Amino acid sequence: MYREVFVPVDNSDNSHWAVDRALELCERSEGRITGNHVYAARLHDVRFRQLETGLPVQFQSAAEIKRQRKIHDKLIEKGLQLISDSFLDQTAKSCEAAGVPLTRQLLEGINYEEVVRETNQGAGRLPSLIGFDPNIADKYDGGATVRSDVIVDEDGRIVAEDEEQDEKLAGSSGRDYDLLAIGAHGIGKQPYSQLGGMVSRVIRQVEKDTLIVRNDRALAGGDWIVCIDGSSYSYKAMRHALEMAKEFGAKLYVCSAFDVEYHHAVFGNIKDILSVQASKVFKFEEQEELHNNIIDKGLLKLAQANLKRAEVMAQEFPEVEVEPQILIGKPFQCILQWIEEIEPSLLILARHGGHRIEGTDMGSQADNLCRLSPTNILLVGT
Repeated sequence: MYREVFVPVDNSDNSHWAVDRALELCERSEGRITGNHVYAARLHDVRFRQLETGLPVQFQSAAEIKRQRKIHDKLIEKGLQLISDSFLDQTAKSCEAAGVPLTRQLLEGINYEEVVRETNQGAGRLPSLIGFDPNIADKYDGGATVRSDVIVDEDGRIVAEDEEQDEKLAGSSGRDYDLLAIGAHGIGKQPYSQLGGMVSRVIRQVEKDTLIVRNDRALAGGDWIVCIDGSSYSYKAMRHALEMAKEFGAKLYVCSAFDVEYHHAVFGNIKDILSVQASKVFKFEEQEELHNNIIDKGLLKLAQANLKRAEVMAQEFPEVEVEPQILIGKPFQCILQWIEEIEPSLLILARHGGHRIEGTDMGSQADNLCRLSPTNILLVGT
């Protein structure tokens, strides 16, 4: 079970649901949550500089522009920290009600980059907090480093302060997470969105297990689908599924899919383009019969063996109800069709399958399912 859970939040529905699922896990594992929000003060700084040419004449001197940059930098970052703190207030209320410990965390930078760095290595860039009350700051990662608040002079004008870059950072958490729980969409969700832009980047680069939350359905007492393809990665996912299903009282629907149509499509594709000489060398009809009688039947036997091994694993968990199913067709396609039939509350699969090659960040079937599945997904790392 997961005990150290990292949850990025942005006050969207999916973000709240991700917090709820993280709480479900931590309540049973006596775990804790790191609630995170990333803001991009540097991005606003770049945009401000691009707009400087449109400032009124009295602000166009080099000295005044330098002053305005200093004011803008701290004022904008202060505002972003206050907004982020408000987001985390909502997470804190949920955690307090559930009795789950929460560490608040802000990171400064491009959101997906910082979430990936923090998830994998606990290496996100912690900013020093600006003018935070010590009783609030001590609830934050890096809260021991607090900068002075925005200063206003006797005429009510904001003072342009000289700050070194090192003063703006408070190091990194160094935390070792078990799980990233993240909403499938953020506040920018559109009707045709399959997966949030930030999330789609993150899930390709994180190395830890990832819970992608699409809806508000609870884990407890649900029907879950687990995907098996004979790889060690998929059996790791099966082990996770069994351990969690025992804890949450879930039923497991275990599937192994194979595609008999692919070879038929290939033969149909080349049948009419081979020359007479090439047909004789290739022995087209004999090859087609070989594939029909051996490869298709062989794939069926492999799928049966995959499920048999999964059932043997399940014998260690007699409390968990397991229903095996062979699916025939393109794996992601027939799994999606089965999801429509079963309506599971969770889909569990490995990041990679048996065809993994060096340098790939995610298997093609997992990629399609993460984008197209309507249910919550636990993506198990390798």
